[in-house]
Amino acid sequence: MPRVEGTVGVDACPYGWFATVLTGGSIETELYEHFTELHSDYQEFRVFVDIPVGLPKGSRRRCDIEARELLGCRGNSVFFPPCESAASIKDYDEANARHREDMEHGLSQQAHAISDKINEVRSVVDETYDGPIYESHPELCFYALNGQPIAYSKSSKRGLAFRRHHLEQKRFGMDDEYEQVLDDTLRKDVRRDDILDSMALALAAQSEELQSVPEDPGPEIPRIHYPTTPALADNPWSES
Repeated sequence: MPRVEGTVGVDACPYGWFATVLTGGSIETELYEHFTELHSDYQEFRVFVDIPVGLPKGSRRRCDIEARELLGCRGNSVFFPPCESAASIKDYDEANARHREDMEHGLSQQAHAISDKINEVRSVVDETYDGPIYESHPELCFYALNGQPIAYSKSSKRGLAFRRHHLEQKRFGMDDEYEQVLDDTLRKDVRRDDILDSMALALAAQSEELQSVPEDPGPEIPRIHYPTTPALADNPWSES
């Protein structure tokens, strides 16, 4: 995959979308209400977004199943998204019933809650899987930075410290930007984990070597991208 100069990591947040933009030596962050606005600003960039691209049809997506297996203890951070017919239904009970009818299993409330975000991205990406907008997942990106899944939740003090350390280690200035965003935004608009996840996605998008789950998918198969995972580093911040 060719080297790119500009990357964007995008995570859904209560306000809409939180973006971390990396160009050359600069780190910038931005809040957007609509994904179409973000896409318009960064059409020439490689964009990693934590939202499903390509919905399940008849059975769960292989990429979600394999990502959960790869992440082990953090596997529950990967949601099984709604099928296309359920994603268009606002009411959870109705969406769950439709999903169960089409997929033969239920739809979680967490997955239903991001249906509007899924549809926003679908309106731009449709089912184009290999760029310039790529589906990714922050925990897979942190997995690559750490050499293995980070066992501690990002909502815990230790889990937050692990992730902030890895971001700063990979790109100097990330932690200052993280603190600046906390000062400049309200938690009702953007949460701490939205910031962390967006930054991890932006760094992952810079990688010259990407891999995906599943490996070597066919052209019609959804996939989740993340950086090639290095050997586990021998340092006190790596999980044992």
